[in-house]
Formats: sequence, C-alpha cells, structure tokens
Amino acid sequence: MKGLILSSLSILLISAVHAPTAKAEPVAIKQATAQSTSTTQLTPFTLVSLAHQGYFQPQGIPGHIGFTAAYQIGQITAEEIVQSAVNANRLSPQVLSDSEYLRAVEVQLNAIANLH
Repeated sequence: MKGLILSSLSILLISAVHAPTAKAEPVAIKQATAQSTSTTQLTPFTLVSLAHQGYFQPQGIPGHIGFTAAYQIGQITAEEIVQSAVNANRLSPQVLSDSEYLRAVEVQLNAIANLH
C-alpha cells in the first residue's frame, strides 16, 4: 500500500513539474480588454446614483436635492446624464444610442423623483 501511495505521489509530482504553463500574453490581453470595456459596465442604477450624489456636477448635472428638482422640472434628462457620464469617461459613447439603457436610466430617475 505504501508503494502505491509513493508511486502515485511521484507521478503527481512529475506531472506538476512537466505541466505546461500558460503564456503571460493572453492574460495581459484579457486584462487590457477588461480595462477598456469597464466603462460600459456602469449600470443605470449606479449611473443615476452617482449623478444624484453630485459626481457629474463638473459636467453641469446638479447633485442631491438640486438633482431631483432639476429632473422633476425637466432641466435634466436621461440622455444628458448619460452624456455627462460619457464626458467623464464613465461610459462608452455607444451607450448614447442604446435605447434600452436610456429607458433603464429613465426608470431610475423616476424612482428617485418619486422618493422626494
């Protein structure tokens, strides 16, 4: 029995030593791809939350109570908030033409407006 265990461990050790290793290049490509697409991963909920917190004030979107009031009287729209996020490099420009994403932002805006 000891001989079987020792031979099994020896085979495992030899297999581990001779196992092929992955090249670093594909990993680097995956990391670069993940970094370049990270701007498109901002959810509508997160986008509206950031806007409400004042994150896009430098782009002209008011924060906090001013945000809600501006939305309720029509001073800001879902499209303007998305454009602000694009300008701040938080979203890719392709999102501006994504009607489903814009509708989801509008739903989030309505939810915040109904809270106040």
